[in-house]
Amino acid sequence: MRLTLVEAPAPFITLDEAKAQCRVDHTDEDALLEQAIGAAISHLDGYRGILRRCIVNQTWRLDVPRPCRTVRLPFPDISEVSVAFTDAPVGPVPFSQCHDGLAIDFGTLLGRPVAVTFIAGFGPVDAVPPAIKTAALMLVNFFYSHRGGGDGPTFPPEVDAMVSPFKVWRV
Repeated sequence: MRLTLVEAPAPFITLDEAKAQCRVDHTDEDALLEQAIGAAISHLDGYRGILRRCIVNQTWRLDVPRPCRTVRLPFPDISEVSVAFTDAPVGPVPFSQCHDGLAIDFGTLLGRPVAVTFIAGFGPVDAVPPAIKTAALMLVNFFYSHRGGGDGPTFPPEVDAMVSPFKVWRV
C-alpha cells in the first residue's frame, strides 16, 4: 500500500500569530518564523506527525495493489471517500464502510488494484482544537528561540500534555 498526499492542508497558524507568540515586532525574521511554523505543523500533523492524524482537512490517496476483504484507512476523521479500480476504467467501486468509518469492506471485489481517495481532518482551519493550536504556537516559539541546535533544551512538556488527548494510537 502507498499513501500519497494529494492536496496539502492550509496552515492553521498565521505569521502574525507566530510573531505575537514569539514577541517579534519587526519583519527581519519573517522567513525564519515561516520555517518554524512549517516545522511545528509537520511535527504534529499527518501520517508522520506525532498526532498520527490530520489536523486541517487534506486530501489523501491510498493505493492498494490487491485489497483483501477489509482495508483500514490510516486516519480518523475521514470524509468524502471514493474508491476506483486502477487497472481498468470501469467507474466507481461499490464498497461499504465499517461501523467505525476507518475501514472499507470490499466484499467480493478482491484482487484488483484500487485507489482510495479521501479527505481527513477536523475540518477547515477554524475547526482546529484550541489545545492543538496553542501547542503548535508553543512549538513555533521553541523552534524560534532554540534555533542554534546542539544539546539544547527539550520540547516543552506542556506541548505533549496538550496534544496527548488527540493522539491516535496504532497497535
